[in-house]
This record gives sequence, C-alpha cells and structure tokens, in this order.
Amino acid sequence: MTAVPTRNRGRRAAWAFALAGLALAAGAVALGTAATAPPAAGAKPAATPKATARRDATRKPTAAAPARKPLHEAGDARALEELGAYGQAAATLRALRAIVPPDADLELTLALDEARSGATDSAAARLASPLLSAALVDSLPPSRRHVYLWQRDGLWVNGKFDGWSWYVARARAELGARQGRWSEARDAARLAIAARPESGKEWLVLAVCAGRAGDLEEAAHAAERAAWLDPTLPEARYLAGLYAWRGGRRLEAQDDFRAAVALDSSYRAPAIALVRSRLPGTPPDSLPAELLTGVRAVGLLTSPARPKMEEFVQTDTQASILKQEILPLPDSLRGRYPKSTVYLGILVDERGRVALHELPWFPPERVPADLIAATLARLPEWRFQAAMKDGRPHRVWATAEVAYHL
Repeated sequence: MTAVPTRNRGRRAAWAFALAGLALAAGAVALGTAATAPPAAGAKPAATPKATARRDATRKPTAAAPARKPLHEAGDARALEELGAYGQAAATLRALRAIVPPDADLELTLALDEARSGATDSAAARLASPLLSAALVDSLPPSRRHVYLWQRDGLWVNGKFDGWSWYVARARAELGARQGRWSEARDAARLAIAARPESGKEWLVLAVCAGRAGDLEEAAHAAERAAWLDPTLPEARYLAGLYAWRGGRRLEAQDDFRAAVALDSSYRAPAIALVRSRLPGTPPDSLPAELLTGVRAVGLLTSPARPKMEEFVQTDTQASILKQEILPLPDSLRGRYPKSTVYLGILVDERGRVALHELPWFPPERVPADLIAATLARLPEWRFQAAMKDGRPHRVWATAEVAYHL
C-alpha cells in the first residue's frame, strides 16, 4: 500500500473539505448624538413644525433598503465560524432561522455553535428537538455519510436534511458527557458507533460514557476496542490501562500507561497512574470524565478547540509530507479484498507531527479493520513540513491518500 498527500495528486475524496478563497466586505456605520447649538450669525431660522410637516408631505418616499438574502446571512455565519466567533455565528443563524423553512442542517449547526460558545443547555435542547430526532434516524444512501464541506452554507437554506445522522448522535454523546447525563451519553455513543464502527474515537467516547454510567463490562470492552482500532489515541490506552488495573492486571495496565505517555508526554493522567499502580495496595484511579484532551479536543464536535475540519484556514504555505511509514501488506490479506483507497484527514501540528486524524466512512467489508489499525499505528512516525501563516508554523488539517493494493 502507498500513501501520498492529495496536494500532489489531482484526486480528492468526496468527504474531504473544499479549499477556496474567501473574500469578505466589511462596512461600518457610526451612530451617536450631538448637543444642540444656537444658530450661527446670518443663518436661516429653523423651520417651524408646520412648515416641516408641509415639506415632508410633498417629499417623495425613499425606497426601503432591500432585505438581505438568506444566503448572505448564511455566508456571514460561516465567516464568523472561520474566526472562531461561535457565539456571534449562533446569533446570525438564529436570525436566519426566521427567514428560511425548517432545516435540520441549520438546526444542527446552530446547536454546535451554541455548544462551542458555552450555551450548553440550549444546544442540548436543540439536539433533542423533533427535527433533529428525525435526522438522527435518517437512513438515506451512503453518499450522505460524509463530513460537512467547507462551503456548506447552502445546505442551511434549502429546507431539507443533507447531512449525516452521525453528527446528531456524537453531539448528543458529547453534551451528555459534559452535563453529567451519562446514561443518555452512553446511548448516543452507541448510535455513533453504529454509524462509524471502524472509528476508534467512537469506541473511546462509549468507553468513557458507559464507564461513568456504571456499565463497566461494556466500557472495558469499548476501551480495548478503541485502543486496537486507533493506536494513536493516548486516551484509549489510558482507559484500557485503568480497566486492566481494576481487573487486577497491573503489569498490563502499566504497559498501557507507558504507551499513553509515549504518545503524549504532556498527558498527566497516565503518568500519575503509572506511578500509583506500582505502589502495593493502591486502589485504581477513578474513571475520567473527559473524552479527548489537549490538542485532540479539536476532534470533538462541541468543543471550541480549533481548527475544525469544516473550517477554511488561509495559510501562506500548506503542510507537505516529508516522511511516511507504511507497513507492508500481510500475505494473509492479499487477494481477499478489492483495491481500495482511503482518504485520511490529518491534523498537522506546529511541529509537523500528526496530532489527530479522521477516518472517512467506508463499508466495513471494503478495508479490513486490522489493516486500518496497522496503518494508523504508524501515523506518529509520519512527518510533515508544517504550514506557515504570518511567518509562523500553524496547525492545519491536511488530506492524505492511502491506497491499498489487496
């Protein structure tokens, strides 16, 4: 199998976000008051009220300012999202709701912007609305199972649901976890897994939510599954270690804690757990309430951490790949699956390292899960030339094409 950055090839995935220029025109209006001053010498006296009324009666009425089109309002909201001004974007979307038919894509985006700006209760209520509850069980064709594109504002005004039901499930799980409604969060996480069974992050969310809801057996299984499917997630290895510790397998737990620290040396929880697990008679640490930590919080739909995959970031130079590590294809898999291509969304940090990735949706029978897991295991060894913005390294999303010749 081979992997190449799509910037060097003409191909791109349907789920990948589009990159295009963005031009914004800004205007300013000054409003104020002034004190009334006496008329200057030689000036005409001020008109009387009656004279003013006669003059106004003969004046032709001026045309009212044309109403802004819905797409203009939607474009403004998207531009605010590009700036991380999620509260202002939410306010603009609320105004847009008043002039367009009910639209689940609009409601979903508004709920996410509310959650990202701290209006958690409002976001949770919106996600539980009949409109988004219907979107949650939408079972239209696989062509709909993709992340929102960059130029997505047209989807907010057409009065139909163009998105992916996974968004509603994941957002409900995240907000349920944030509000401590763990049983609801667990149930939503199960639905997210049904939509993306090969995604380690979905299993990680379930592992946290099920554990906090008291379903420890389900949580332990989910943690192991998350760590196997996505070996790049330190949170998954940490959780797997906690459950191994609870099961009396301290050496196994310590291996997991070491692996978590190796993936992210700034991640304190597994480092502390590694020390405590060596002390005789020490009880296991409590289960975490966070889903993704540090820079990886970018991967949460309801977190304000940026950049989001659907947001366009203008940079001076794009990230370019310098080093790839791809495992050779096992002989046992040759001839069993058709040739396949997977487009990975990769968050490249300021050091040119892979901070996070996003798998697109694909049928589970197209690429075996163990091959995906083996590919992801090498991502920490990939190196990029970091993107530059205003003369400084900048965190961006890139897209890499991985071709499997099976």
